[in-house]
Amino acid sequence: MQTGLAPIYNHATEVLILGSAPSQISLQKQEYYANKGNQFWKTIFQALGVTDPLDYQERVRILLAHKIGLWDVYDTFERKGSMDHHFQQTTINDFSKLLSQAPIKKVIANGKKAAIEIQENHLFTELEVINCLSTSGANNGRAKERLKDWSNALQMSQEAIYFGRDAWLQAAAYHLRYEVFVLEQRIPACWEFDALDLTANYFVLFQQNIPVATIRYQAISPDIIQPDRFCVAHSYRKQGFGTRLLKVFEEKAFQEGYRYAQLSAEIDAVAFYQKVGYQICSDSFEEDGILCIQMKKTLVMTSF
Repeated sequence: MQTGLAPIYNHATEVLILGSAPSQISLQKQEYYANKGNQFWKTIFQALGVTDPLDYQERVRILLAHKIGLWDVYDTFERKGSMDHHFQQTTINDFSKLLSQAPIKKVIANGKKAAIEIQENHLFTELEVINCLSTSGANNGRAKERLKDWSNALQMSQEAIYFGRDAWLQAAAYHLRYEVFVLEQRIPACWEFDALDLTANYFVLFQQNIPVATIRYQAISPDIIQPDRFCVAHSYRKQGFGTRLLKVFEEKAFQEGYRYAQLSAEIDAVAFYQKVGYQICSDSFEEDGILCIQMKKTLVMTSF
């Protein structure tokens, strides 16, 4: 009996893609869809409108950023070769732990075999299950139909949060900051962009590939992190984007050992920060020509 690969997911995963079992090449490389004839990665990234990075770890990171997870229906199996019709003996994965740890809203079956097992074993009776044309090489002649199939299935997975200081991510963060702080709030660009930008990491939240919110990840001390240069594009405010991005920021900071988040809040934003757990810890003061106040929050783990 052979054993499949471990699931890929995290606390934010909302879409779970299930195949039947890994191919022999995937098992050897310990990578999902490692067989070059299988068009999974090409199809998924085309459906998401994202450039395929080709590197496996980067592929996985982008999937997770889009709230997409991967696994297979079969836990153990006997099979000659890699074809679905060659299975001789199988056992089904136990999905209970994954479902208890991730807010799965949709399951996508990659091909008929996975779809049949999901249905016959009543695996996800309370979730939406979508059957998509298999990404295996046998269907490469139906590439246009397959892409449409997967694009429709992945429509809900259009929000993504990225972290780092890659040039493209910096460009997205700078664009948002210029739009909000320089053009909208009339802060001089020479004040808004400083030396810390050269080495800082950024969180950027994208909605349908459009950058809508950003935070600079800035340490004040070994215990204190600052959600700095935090802004949301004007047309995307009051829709929960800022709250979700700040939560991801705080969770990462907590995991990295920070115990407090401290920031300079504009007076108009105090009510928002109080709603998400920040408390006033100073008198008001002027910063970059704007009246502000210091606020602080004790960080706690909110995910598994």
